[in-house]
Amino acid sequence: MGSVLAILITLLAVANGYRLVSLLRGSFSIWERACAGPVVGLALLSWIGFLAALVGGLNAATISATVLVEVGVWVALSRIASVREALAEVRAAVGAFDLRSGAYYLVWGVLLFALFARVVMFEGGAFLTAPLNNYGDLPFHLSAVTSFAWGDNFPPSNPIFAGSRFTYPFLIDFLTAFFLRTGAGWRLAFFIENFILALALVGIVEMVAFRLTRNRLAARLTPIIFLFNGGFGFLNFFNDLLNSKDLFETLGHLPRTYTMNAMLPTRFGEIPLRWGNALTTLILPQRSLLFGLPLVGLILSFWWTALRENGDRRQRRGLLVASGILTGCLPMLHAHSFFSIVIASLILVILFWSSDWIVFFVPAFVLALPQVLYLMGTPVRDELFKGHLGWESGSASPVLFWLANAGPFLFLLIAALGTRGLIEARTRRFYVAFLVWFVLPNVVLLAPWPWDNIKVLMLWALASSPFVALVLADGFRRSILWRGASAILLVILTLSGILDVARALSPVEKATLFGEAEMGVAGLLRAQTAPGAVIAHAPVHNSPLCLAGRPSLMGYPGHLWTHGIDYSSRERDLETILSGGPSAREAITRNRVDYLLIGPLERRQFSPDEKAMAAEFALVFDQSEYRLYRVTK
Repeated sequence: MGSVLAILITLLAVANGYRLVSLLRGSFSIWERACAGPVVGLALLSWIGFLAALVGGLNAATISATVLVEVGVWVALSRIASVREALAEVRAAVGAFDLRSGAYYLVWGVLLFALFARVVMFEGGAFLTAPLNNYGDLPFHLSAVTSFAWGDNFPPSNPIFAGSRFTYPFLIDFLTAFFLRTGAGWRLAFFIENFILALALVGIVEMVAFRLTRNRLAARLTPIIFLFNGGFGFLNFFNDLLNSKDLFETLGHLPRTYTMNAMLPTRFGEIPLRWGNALTTLILPQRSLLFGLPLVGLILSFWWTALRENGDRRQRRGLLVASGILTGCLPMLHAHSFFSIVIASLILVILFWSSDWIVFFVPAFVLALPQVLYLMGTPVRDELFKGHLGWESGSASPVLFWLANAGPFLFLLIAALGTRGLIEARTRRFYVAFLVWFVLPNVVLLAPWPWDNIKVLMLWALASSPFVALVLADGFRRSILWRGASAILLVILTLSGILDVARALSPVEKATLFGEAEMGVAGLLRAQTAPGAVIAHAPVHNSPLCLAGRPSLMGYPGHLWTHGIDYSSRERDLETILSGGPSAREAITRNRVDYLLIGPLERRQFSPDEKAMAAEFALVFDQSEYRLYRVTK
């Protein structure tokens, strides 16, 4: 029943999103609205549910209130659209459907279904995930999800660093928690928004490409180029085949990734491969991009359409207002996307000056300001915008680095922008605003971990891929030689990404996050501790605490470091607490710790004096090599 309720709420949210986009009458086709609707609708559901939870927690009452608001939005929007208009839209949808489009999206749907169905898996009582990039990232998201679902984490504090402000864009995780509390199972709660938003992203990328290029073939090629991105890492694949003893075993169990965490040998030395595939390296493990990428695509489409609406000022202003509202909602959905949109909008104001821009900035400013002020409460801001040339090129030449990581992408982009008659001058001027998304990540830090600059670079790739696809589409319409060259270039652009996606779907990348024992311990933690109880444990990424919804004194240092948190003093306190000794009680009191979790990892890392702990603290449970001690009176 809970799964059915989650699906019904999702359908209502998607329908509301479709109706909201339809208010921009005449600007978008029915299929474009069908792509935009899920993103707008699920973003709205996240915000409504979160605001309700801020007031009353995440429970049956606030979930019911959220649903009532969604129903109210549906009723209000239904009054705007007449029955005749609704029937006309249905007829238009039927008339616009064609087998090629159906087959195209069916293939994408099957691929995305297969990928996202593997994010959460259960076998023999254990919790598994794929691809391997999820092994490191998913436990953090699980900590956030369970803190909302069962930890009453409102207003949000950092689930892996108790007592600190939670400045990560967490609304995608809140939405998963929302579905869990409606009664949906783990798999559906993660899958439902992941799959819908990813499939909508394909449509939005195609929409952006078609609006910029007016070329249907280029539009269809763009999602392929963008989502299967990769450079010359596939050369390592051919080397692996040559050195393989069993060809079929190698093909079925690819020995490594080809877009990320590898080196490409060249005559100029080894070049690091860091331009990870969009699907396996970013969209699957870094969940907030599921909102960030499609919303940025929508804003770009709204902007471009507004700037081309030369005769209808009301229509242009409506599009700018809509893009301003979407921008204002972005910080808690995906902060890097918000920053990128703001920077690009300032450049566009200069390139396409009009007083109409004020209707973009007013809603964007009003909606975003409270979120920005909240996000400014993190020490990360002191580390940003420091000089960092060459992004992840290291000692390699930046030119060779990008050649190895992007393949012919940059050359084709330059060819598109420099070929007379291929792109309109106005389109070329519009694109200039998004070059900053490539330049800035190559010269300054936009995150504590330099690699995270890729979150902005990927937005540049989204804006640039349509023009790369246009060069190939133009070649496909020429002679046989041109068609052959275009086909070869398309393979070079995507083969590394295709190999990484294939590997993500293979048994090689299925990993166990939590064993049956850890699943049972997580349930006991949730049942026998109160929401908000601070628990000290070994700072590993996949502690059972991730599934319990209780704040951790200190989680995995790798996550804390990439979020810009200085954890050095707390790390010392954690060692004192878990090792035991005369200073332990003082550190427990100072950090307001309520429980100690002692399991195999804690014993291995800290060698705790469990006899002393048993004498001083109350044993809550002892199960599967895990013991929980209550330290508070």
